[in-house]
Amino acid sequence: MEANLKNSLLGEQTMPYITVPVSQKFHQISFDDILNGMNESVFERQMENTHDTKTVFRNNTPQRLLDDTDFDGMIAALERFNEKYITLINTEDKSTLYRSFKIPKRSGGLRQINAPLDDLMNALRELKYLFEKRLYASYHTAAFAYVKGRSTIDAVKRHQRNKSRWFLKLDFHDFFGSSKPEFIIAQLETIFPFNEIVARPNGREALVKALSICYLNNGLPQGTPISPTLTNLFMIPIDHYIAKTAREMTPHLVYTRYADDIILSSDLAFNWREVQDTIVDIVANKFHAPFSLNTAKTRYGSSAGRNWNLGVMLNSDNQITIGHSKKKVFKAMLFSFMNDEKNGNVWSLEDTQHLQGLISYYRMVEGVTIDTIIKSYSTKFNKDVEQTIKDVLRAG
Repeated sequence: MEANLKNSLLGEQTMPYITVPVSQKFHQISFDDILNGMNESVFERQMENTHDTKTVFRNNTPQRLLDDTDFDGMIAALERFNEKYITLINTEDKSTLYRSFKIPKRSGGLRQINAPLDDLMNALRELKYLFEKRLYASYHTAAFAYVKGRSTIDAVKRHQRNKSRWFLKLDFHDFFGSSKPEFIIAQLETIFPFNEIVARPNGREALVKALSICYLNNGLPQGTPISPTLTNLFMIPIDHYIAKTAREMTPHLVYTRYADDIILSSDLAFNWREVQDTIVDIVANKFHAPFSLNTAKTRYGSSAGRNWNLGVMLNSDNQITIGHSKKKVFKAMLFSFMNDEKNGNVWSLEDTQHLQGLISYYRMVEGVTIDTIIKSYSTKFNKDVEQTIKDVLRAG
């Protein structure tokens, strides 16, 4: 009884955002009904078997969650992690733990990538696993980047089900690099179970110390396994509030986020400037986020003939497609690959792997069309395209 009272008092100290996995068919039932039908083993099983989630903002942590969650065990797991990687934690110049290079951006210019060296990479992978499996970290249902079981196609399907015709695409500026430790901790303090962890003895110290190996130059580097995990976590309150506000502003307005790319859509035209200004206000004034919208990249219009949606698009029949331009390039690649092979100019392993990856991705988008294109080139060259790709990869 005394332990439960202590847990209850701790839970009342914060107003947490709580995210739990749910099957899509149960998404409309109340959060209390979800909890009443849940026990710890069910929660763990749901973590493995469902990719949809439900987020609520509560006045306190429900007693059921306080009773069923081993917060002391979570803190102990963080402390064991810190002890194991104390050398990395105590490394003063974290840049010595990375290999840095630049890659071209799709929009032009270069993007800096900071790839952790092996020891740090292993530690960050372990911390990601610890967050997701031991601390039961779940992400808002609107977040699609770097979430197991979710993809760009799933994000576009959310808009497809809405029969959306009008799209607003927004972009966060310096989303990873500007996300400072103080902001991340402040956000986690409002998110279950981290709100309970930091309220307990040694909890805050253990969490802050574990997170210290995640930062580079006082921000989150791009190129690590933990940076996307942390952004998806600290965005839970922001995702929840934007999605809720969008629904209140415009009927049928759907919100999704893929890392720093936001898409809002509706079946009817809407006041996009008002929506954009509202999101700017939410991010800057309600949550005091260190990043902001890059309004120079804002795009609004109908879906007709435009590739708005993370590399794929909705056509006039509300079908997901890669679009005419990409099909044209894809056909040219197939012709070049097969013609070069015919003339004895075998493609490099890297280029062949790229072609194989395109086939796999495009097939997920519109399988029948892609299969038809591949079959036509197999017939044209009297040789199976995919078997030829496999032969090149095997020989390489």
